[in-house]
Amino acid sequence: MGFVILGVWLASGARIALNAGGDPNALGSFDPVNTLLQLVILLGSATLVMRDLPRCLLLLRPAWPFLLMLAVLLASVIWSQSPMHSLRRCVSMTGLLLFVISTYAGFGPRRSMRIILLTMLGIAALSLAEAVGRPAVGYDVGEYANAIRGVFQQKNALGMAMLAGALSLSFIVLERGFLRLRDLVILFSLLAMLVLCRSTTSLLLTLFTATCTGIILGLHKGHAWMATTLLGLGIGATTGLLFFAAVGAEGFFDLIGKDSSLTGRVYIWAAVRDVISTRPLLGHGYFAFWIDGMPGMRRIWDLVEWEVPTAHSGYLEVLLQLGALGAALGAAMLAVTLFRAIRGLFGGNARRASWILMFLVILSILSYSESVLFNPDMQTIFWMLGTMALMDGGHGPAGPDVVPRAPGMLFQTRMRRGEPVRHFR
Repeated sequence: MGFVILGVWLASGARIALNAGGDPNALGSFDPVNTLLQLVILLGSATLVMRDLPRCLLLLRPAWPFLLMLAVLLASVIWSQSPMHSLRRCVSMTGLLLFVISTYAGFGPRRSMRIILLTMLGIAALSLAEAVGRPAVGYDVGEYANAIRGVFQQKNALGMAMLAGALSLSFIVLERGFLRLRDLVILFSLLAMLVLCRSTTSLLLTLFTATCTGIILGLHKGHAWMATTLLGLGIGATTGLLFFAAVGAEGFFDLIGKDSSLTGRVYIWAAVRDVISTRPLLGHGYFAFWIDGMPGMRRIWDLVEWEVPTAHSGYLEVLLQLGALGAALGAAMLAVTLFRAIRGLFGGNARRASWILMFLVILSILSYSESVLFNPDMQTIFWMLGTMALMDGGHGPAGPDVVPRAPGMLFQTRMRRGEPVRHFR
């Protein structure tokens, strides 16, 4: 469990800053401590996979879209404008995929989500401690100097971690099939942290996650719940449209603390599209563009008059790094996930299917304004865990955590006195 907590910590982007100085956001910089920890995750996950090789091999079938993604990322090293940066990130992605497979094999989806939630709550506590004990480290800088960033480099990264906590909590609640008081306490704790870090997008998506979780539970309780939730959705949608019509786009953005250019993102997107057109088919290489000294990046900086570190759009980032090939890969992975989810809705895995559909909606919204696709981070972990859970031997949400069946063999994990016991048949 400690090893899994370390892997989730790294995937969330959390760091313990040794001092308040320096420039932790230097593009393309080399962090020896982080590199060492990534190596620990890679070697540790590989060791765990080899220890439980038959069980992990069964997981390759549901995980094949992510193995295809890794193959494309590795191939981009060939045409990358910075092959070493691309290769280093590919190693991180390899470690992450092995980490998810070994974690799923050892704990199953439900217990894996519990560990993720536990880690995010620990991150929230440490972030509060940083803000109280070391304000120079725990608070953001510039116009967001009153926003907590905690153990992250930027306040929105803390917001993404709290959203990850909400997603893991949602999965746990849907697996259980009902709410407990502690679930609401955890949810309000996450919302409080989101308010303190002033991450508007993550706050709204966390509220969306909580609402969808309640609706999914309601839909599985019977027709009365279905009528109530659908009526609530209709009233909410109508109210939202009337409100938007009343205040207009400018008023809406002012209300949530943004401007209609999405904090300058529209100008960044225009400049990024201009650079994408220079290498439209294969892109500039995986994580090989936003590096100090690269001419394409300098061109964008000159156009927007700001040293922007990413495209601030997952879709444009994929085109920038992997071109049309990356866009085709993303579309294929989305299609496979949707197919599995739709099949799960009618195949006894409805709550897990509903969760992955909710996650895809959230990922699509996040990708509109944040570079969150094909990264070795929590979004990839959730996507991979969710799709593997859908292929979990046809067992529904109330069933045991198992891996897919193989001819003549069933590996089933049951908990007795807190220890996994394997049965072979």
